[in-house]
Amino acid sequence: MRPKIEAFGLSDIGHVRKKNEDVFKILEEHLLFSVADGMGGHRAGDIAALHATTHINNLLAKTLLSTVSIDQIINHINLAIKEANFRVFNLSRSNRDYSGMGTTLCFLHLNSSHAIFAHIGDSRIYHYQKNSFIQLTKDHSLINKLKDQNKNCDKKTCKNIITKAIGTYPKIEPSIDTIPYEIGDIFLMTTDGLTDYISNEHIKKIIEFSKSPQILCENLIKEAKNNGSSDNITALAVKIIE
Repeated sequence: MRPKIEAFGLSDIGHVRKKNEDVFKILEEHLLFSVADGMGGHRAGDIAALHATTHINNLLAKTLLSTVSIDQIINHINLAIKEANFRVFNLSRSNRDYSGMGTTLCFLHLNSSHAIFAHIGDSRIYHYQKNSFIQLTKDHSLINKLKDQNKNCDKKTCKNIITKAIGTYPKIEPSIDTIPYEIGDIFLMTTDGLTDYISNEHIKKIIEFSKSPQILCENLIKEAKNNGSSDNITALAVKIIE
C-alpha cells in the first residue's frame, strides 16, 4: 500500500555565497526525494548537482514503476547513481567550464513499508521517530575515514574534505541501506550548510516543536543563518501521514 506523506523542501543561498549550488527535488507521485550540494570551490557545482539529481530521478521514475522487492529497488538505485556519476564525469571532461565539477548526493525512496536511502559525500539523511532520532548516513569525509583508522585529524585542517563525490571519478560506490518506518515518522535530508551549524541534538529539538515539514525546513534554515552559516543551506522533510 502506498503511504500518504507530506513533503517540503527549501534552499537558501546563505550569507556569503554568490550563487546557490544546492539542488533538491521532490517527485511526490513516485515517492522520490533527493538533495545535492555542488562542490564548493569547483567550477559549475550547481550544474553537477542539477544533472545528477535530474538524471537519477528520471531513471528511477521509470524503473521503479514495475519494481516490487527491496533488493530490486536497491539495485535500481545503485545503477542510477552510478550512471549519473559517469554522465557528470564525462560532462566535466567535455567542457572546460565544467572541469573539476562534482556534487554530493543524498537520496530517499519510500515503498509500502521501508525507506530505501543512499548517499555520496557529506549531505545527510536523518530519521525521526517519537522516541528516537538517528543520523542514517555517515559522512564520506576525511575526518570519518581517519576516525575509522583510529587516527586524529585537526578539524580545521580536515573540515569539509569529502572522500566521495558524484562526477570526480568515472566510477563510484554509493552507500545504500533501508529502514522501516511508521506513521508519524519524519525523514530529514540536509546539506552541510545546515549541519555544520546546528548540532544533531538541536535539530531534534527543532523537529519536535515544528508542526509541519514546511515549518521545520523554515525553522532549520533560519537557525543555521542565525548561527552564521557561510554556505548554501538546504533542508527537505518528509512526514509519514498514513
